[in-house]
Amino acid sequence: MTETSTVSIASSAIVCVEADIKGEVIIKEGCVVHPFVVFDATKGPIYVGENNIFEEYAVIRNNSDGQPMIIGDWNIFQVHSKSSAKYVGSRNVIGVHAVLEDGCSVSDDCSVGAKCTVFSHQNLEPSVSVYAATNLSRTTKTPNMTSPHQIEFLRKILPSYHHLYGKKKAVATASASAAQ
Repeated sequence: MTETSTVSIASSAIVCVEADIKGEVIIKEGCVVHPFVVFDATKGPIYVGENNIFEEYAVIRNNSDGQPMIIGDWNIFQVHSKSSAKYVGSRNVIGVHAVLEDGCSVSDDCSVGAKCTVFSHQNLEPSVSVYAATNLSRTTKTPNMTSPHQIEFLRKILPSYHHLYGKKKAVATASASAAQ
C-alpha cells in the first residue's frame, strides 16, 4: 500500500500484505486477496463487492479519468488475469491470463476463459462464456456458482502462511499442536 492510498478493507476480508494497493480502493466483506495482486486506482477509485477472490498476480487497474470501477459480488479473478473493465457484475469467473480491456463491461454469471480477451468495445450480456484462442462466445444456461467452501478454505489457510492487512499472522494448526 502506498502512502497516498485511501484503502478501506472490511474486517472479514483477507488481504495479504504482499498485495500492491494504490489509490482509493474499497474491499467489502468476505473478499480474499492473494499475494502479489495489484489494485491500481491511481486514475479512479475501485469498489470491490463482497466475497470476491483475487488470485496471485491478478491486476485490477482503473484506467478511467476519475470514474469508479465497480466489481460486484462472488467473482473469481484467477492467476495473472488483468482487468481494466469499467464494470464487472456478480458471479463471474475471469480465467488464468484472461484480459478485460479498458472500458469493457461484464454482466452477471459470465466466464472468460484462460488467455481470452474481452475487448474495450464489448459489453458481455448475462451468462456469456468467452472461450478458445479466437475469443468465441456463447450464452450458457447454467449460472456460475462460486463455491462457499473454496472461499472459506482460503479464509482459513491464507492467514496461516501470510501476513494480512490489519491482522496478525495466525499460527498454523499443525505447528500449534506440535508446540503443546
